[in-house]
Amino acid sequence: MTRRQQKMSPAKAKTAWLAWCAWGFLGGIFVFEDTLGGSGTFVWIFTAPFWALFAAWPFLWLWLRSRKADSLVEMDEDIRAGDVTLRLVQKDGVRYVERGQLVKVLAAESDALTAKSETLAGGDEAFVRLENVRSLAKRSPALAQWLAVADDIADPFAGTR
Repeated sequence: MTRRQQKMSPAKAKTAWLAWCAWGFLGGIFVFEDTLGGSGTFVWIFTAPFWALFAAWPFLWLWLRSRKADSLVEMDEDIRAGDVTLRLVQKDGVRYVERGQLVKVLAAESDALTAKSETLAGGDEAFVRLENVRSLAKRSPALAQWLAVADDIADPFAGTR
């Protein structure tokens, strides 16, 4: 089971831009203050990797924003609730559960899940929409507990579609 590549969420991008600005201001203050004191060579040598990242981040951000591959997903995580661990994948605002793991939790429902399964671009795993799994949770308290945890996870791209 290989993980799918994920899009960069707006929250992660905002945090990275905040770190970029903080390094620009604070790093610049410390470097130029130390340069006046005579230890500029050491400061530039020790901070060179951070300045290289500072220069590369805008280009990296543009490249991440411009990717439009169909195989990119918004979320691909293993969610654990009690004894149940299921893979949750979100693509284009729709959440999916991997069918193979779900069949292990609900052994008797495998035929119904096979009929409702879909294959997403970028892999050959079968997934079932989360909405189709909710009706099966009435018979499985472990699955109901897992759904409660999965529903509490915030959408990383909420408000950006």
